[in-house]
Amino acid sequence: MQAMATETFIGNMRGPVIRRTDADYDAVRSLYNRMIDKSPVMIARCTDVADLVTAVNFAKQNDLQAAIRGGGHNGPGLGSVDDGLMIDLSMMKGVRVDPTARTVRVGPGCTQGDVDRATHIYGLAVPAGIVSTTGIAGLTLGAAPDTSPARQLTQVGFSNLFPKFCA
Repeated sequence: MQAMATETFIGNMRGPVIRRTDADYDAVRSLYNRMIDKSPVMIARCTDVADLVTAVNFAKQNDLQAAIRGGGHNGPGLGSVDDGLMIDLSMMKGVRVDPTARTVRVGPGCTQGDVDRATHIYGLAVPAGIVSTTGIAGLTLGAAPDTSPARQLTQVGFSNLFPKFCA
């Protein structure tokens, strides 16, 4: 990885890029499961979709293994990587509720608690998880164990949203 490419990458990001030498590196790289201790080369803290695209392209162009952290609740530590790029979406926390349509749009950094707070005032609920610190992105993409009710609900929801991928 070339220094010029790294500096260009950092300059193109709206969100902060944390390196091993930064004072907050250890705090930002820490995982929900404290038994897992991975050390990414850098952590791209995305604030929007453009940051996400920039981070993915940087990893691809520089042959860096990448891991994506959404809400940060993944038990096995799959949201981080040793000697690669952690793409951290935890700052992307927008929740928009349409009470008339009874739908909610959720950013990839949101947790079940973020969604509950936004939906409950309208008398709505999203029955996805039972722990408020669980990330919605992981629940939505099926990161729960295969036998969990959240995973089974996710598989049904995914097959309804994307039927051509589940045939």
